[in-house]
Amino acid sequence: MGSSILPAVPPRPRRGFAIAFGTCAWLFIMYRFKQDGSHHFFKHHPWEEPRMLAYLEEVDKKYGSSLATDNIHGHH
Repeated sequence: MGSSILPAVPPRPRRGFAIAFGTCAWLFIMYRFKQDGSHHFFKHHPWEEPRMLAYLEEVDKKYGSSLATDNIHGHH
């Protein structure tokens, strides 16, 4: 008696739902990767670019605080 591995195929009425749900899940994953991928995988933080640092320092000067520049260094 030979053993064979059969793919898991959902019953006919649920196949369309399974395909739609899987498609939505992958689209969401790809969208999040496009938005956050550089931060999570390549350690690129857009708020640490010189242009953004200058803007955050302006915000601190405007409101007399140091909240913007203090918070960017706590996430490493």
